[in-house]
Amino acid sequence: MKTQLMDRSIPEALSGFEAREKAVSDYTKTGFYAGMFIEKSHLLNAAALLFENGYFLEDVSGVDVQEGILVVYHFDRYDRSERLTLRVLTSHDAPSVPSIVSVFSGADWHERECFDFFGVVFENHPNLKPLLLPDDLGMHPLLKENNRQSLYAVLPFDQLVDGNSL
Repeated sequence: MKTQLMDRSIPEALSGFEAREKAVSDYTKTGFYAGMFIEKSHLLNAAALLFENGYFLEDVSGVDVQEGILVVYHFDRYDRSERLTLRVLTSHDAPSVPSIVSVFSGADWHERECFDFFGVVFENHPNLKPLLLPDDLGMHPLLKENNRQSLYAVLPFDQLVDGNSL
């Protein structure tokens, strides 16, 4: 079955994947066609599935919200526009997610940058050390001490709940 993005469906590569929430998106407003919240225990499998289906990693970043640190991954394809977003929420107390370097080698620098700025530990990363900041800085400059917004204020409601019959 060919993925039909015009009818706002989840791309075939992720249609059967287990997620906390799945949502299609209006590309003109968000810059991606579909997004998923997944448990961190599913991240490596999701990355491998995307790799097998011709996706490449664009970036990895973080967002410091009241509920924890939201680690955001953007993927796309070379053969057609099908930009996807995966999101994993990790705690402020012990921010960690599995590294996807074993699947996408280009994640090395992205994960190190996210470690620098948000303090997220990427488990099993082969070289997790500061990329841009001094080794002895002792802080993560994009973490907020006060005035964190709720995840529910940052993302549209349809990106937080599985309101579609997916």
